[in-house]
Amino acid sequence: MPNLTGRFYHAIDAKSRLTIPARLRDAINPREEGYGFVATSKFDKVLYLYTPRTYETVAPRFEASSQVNPDVRNYQRVIYGLSEDLEMDRMGRVLIPEHLVAECGFSKEVVVVGVDDHIEVWPRNKWDAFVEEQTAGREELAKRALAHQTKTPPPDPDAST
Repeated sequence: MPNLTGRFYHAIDAKSRLTIPARLRDAINPREEGYGFVATSKFDKVLYLYTPRTYETVAPRFEASSQVNPDVRNYQRVIYGLSEDLEMDRMGRVLIPEHLVAECGFSKEVVVVGVDDHIEVWPRNKWDAFVEEQTAGREELAKRALAHQTKTPPPDPDAST
């Protein structure tokens, strides 16, 4: 799974194509992760781009018996029905479908952000406002977020003997 980081200021062209920054493309091994991306705007009206392999691990799965619950059915319709498979051309560009451009409120200027296991694409004005707001309370944000951190147990010293 890639460890994607950084922010990159880019533009969406007149044909709704976005060039994925080379640094992010280079961090993804297509033989391991799959080719192209799965795109969705599941939270915050931001475009999420997952490699096919990563999408398989983060996509919600439900027991067959939960299909009787209308919330489960509706959530699956929104998550899977509004997701799109995107191909990347030789120039590193992906075509963003018009419904995702509209849903995310993209104009020409966007920010492409590496966020650990996925890429996010934000309208530039929305990203700038988000960063200003979040960095103002960075310490409190860190405390709240780290309370949800996955704890990795330390290695067992007896395991190697």
